[in-house]
Amino acid sequence: MKIVSYAGQQLVTTDDVADSLVTLAAAVAKEGEADAVEIPILVGGREDCADLVIGVGNDLLVGPHEFDDDEPDFTEHAARLQAHRLYPDSPDVDDDSEPDWHVDVDLDLDNSSSLPH
Repeated sequence: MKIVSYAGQQLVTTDDVADSLVTLAAAVAKEGEADAVEIPILVGGREDCADLVIGVGNDLLVGPHEFDDDEPDFTEHAARLQAHRLYPDSPDVDDDSEPDWHVDVDLDLDNSSSLPH
């Protein structure tokens, strides 16, 4: 679990939501924009939601939060943040890896084909 400091408030949410929020907030700010998002939080042990404005001029601080109970499943909410139009895409394939496709090419460089000369 992580704690999100925003506008003088302390909001408790899951690691995946907090990490996605920070990544999205940075991407939105980089574009010189701001946007409103909703994140799931825990308040007094129960699940709730908070609305935040992220982007230019809105500071977030995210840090660890000790939590002894079962962690709620907020993966769907994290996926919504990651589906935002400005959320950075992660590469599907590493630059050093081989592509998933292969093309066979047989070049006749010594001119020994059966074509007439």
